[in-house]
Amino acid sequence: MRFVRAGTGVCAARLTLGIASLALLVSACQVSSASGSGSASGGTITVGVVPGADNAPLRVAVDDGLFRAHGLNVTIQTYTSLRPEFQALTSGHIDIAAGDYADFFYEQATQAASLHLIADGYDATSNLMEVLTLPGSDVTTPTDLTGKTVATPQAQLIPPNQGNSYMTDNAPFNMETLATEAVLQSDGVSPSSVTWKPTPPQDMIPELASGQVKAILVTEPLILQAEAQLGAVELLDSCSGETASIPLSGYFSLASYDRAHASDVAAFQAALSTAQANSAMRGPVQAVLPSFAGISAQEAALVTLGTYPTFLNVGQVQRVAGLMYDSGMITNPLSVNSMLSP
Repeated sequence: MRFVRAGTGVCAARLTLGIASLALLVSACQVSSASGSGSASGGTITVGVVPGADNAPLRVAVDDGLFRAHGLNVTIQTYTSLRPEFQALTSGHIDIAAGDYADFFYEQATQAASLHLIADGYDATSNLMEVLTLPGSDVTTPTDLTGKTVATPQAQLIPPNQGNSYMTDNAPFNMETLATEAVLQSDGVSPSSVTWKPTPPQDMIPELASGQVKAILVTEPLILQAEAQLGAVELLDSCSGETASIPLSGYFSLASYDRAHASDVAAFQAALSTAQANSAMRGPVQAVLPSFAGISAQEAALVTLGTYPTFLNVGQVQRVAGLMYDSGMITNPLSVNSMLSP
């Protein structure tokens, strides 16, 4: 997979995020890229994921034998949340981890680990991440969110910045609130005027329906489910304006692993790039989502998908790090260039 460093002028459309509700799979379920007898002629790589649309091309690459064609035996190990996945990465139980940029950049910025960015995984498109309200709600514009409570996905690697479950300051705590607060600010709404309520995915729609919250900040497949069950309507597209086409998730390794296994990492990048290119057509991803991400075949056919970049445009990914610093999520600027192989 090619790297395009910041300042080269190359740009590309981007797309979406690991989806909390797609992660309802058994932790540490392993699937190998090997099929039949024999073994890969090269290295063995274990990749950790919280299964979702964002990392579905990884499953496509395994099923299509793309890693084996590059001399690799790749095993996918699944987790129900990023916390155990990240712990597995730092303890050496997995070699590469897929996850959203905000969480992994936070760990890098706070020196929780020395990470390398291996590949861009998923970039945003319109209607991939939305703030939804009920039909007929008195909240009809972003300005109406002032003083209201909005359910959001729960924090993953970024620790809560309040002692209770409600976030009332303007420091975002996940990729969803980071993108949404940027859009709110462009609409003249202070993020600190909104009360964010971290909520388990299974409680999002019921809390909106019962009026416990005025709106929900969700990604697919919860967008599709809320529209089907409640007739929910979009109040705000979190990946628009300043955050349009923003990169959402990528693949990371420890810096030490990348340096020690450069040829295996390069082979992984090449195979994944081919799978991401193949996933530009909806069919391959749609085919694996039911078994990989635990959603119905009907949902797999209807959910909005982001884009799967075939190269890493560092300038684009740097946008995420810039937003994190500007928002107060991290206290020092983070250079994505510094997280690449030398």
